[in-house]
Order: sequence, then C-alpha cells, then structure tokens
Amino acid sequence: MNAETIRDLVKKHLSEKPRNTVEIKDWLSNSILLEDNYDIAAILESDPTIIRIGRIMKSGVIGKEHPLSEWATDEWVLHHERKQPRSNGDK
Repeated sequence: MNAETIRDLVKKHLSEKPRNTVEIKDWLSNSILLEDNYDIAAILESDPTIIRIGRIMKSGVIGKEHPLSEWATDEWVLHHERKQPRSNGDK
C-alpha cells in the first residue's frame, strides 16, 4: 500500500480526535495489511494537512527516552484553537 493511501486513511481516522503514533499504527495494522517497514511519523510529516500537536512523554507503551507524537488534522486544530486574549486595548 502506498503512502498516499495510508495518509488518506489516517486523515479520516484523525478527523474524530487527535491520536498518538502508536494508536495510529495499531489502528492501521487492524484495518489493513500494514508492513512493519512503514515509518508512520515520516508519512504523516509529509502531509501538510496532518499536524504534530504535541509529544506524550509518559506512556505504558514505551519509555521516557522515546516520546510519542500526537497528531491531528489541520481542520481539527483550527476548530479547537484557543482564542488569544486581547492585549494593549485591542478590539
């Protein structure tokens, strides 16, 4: 399966809520025949509509030395973006 197809599947999966790299890889493995040689992070980074929104430092899956990335779609980020407080009397 090519990277573009994987990105399209992941975008649909991320439309519900952000997910970390391991959750995405597990979901893909259960949904399609995914070979272990795919670098999911590299595939996600290559799509401008998929955004790394954070890193998870503690997880039962792997240790602190390997933080997990959390991913979301650009639409999810725009919808959930915090409004910036007004400053200097801006209206």
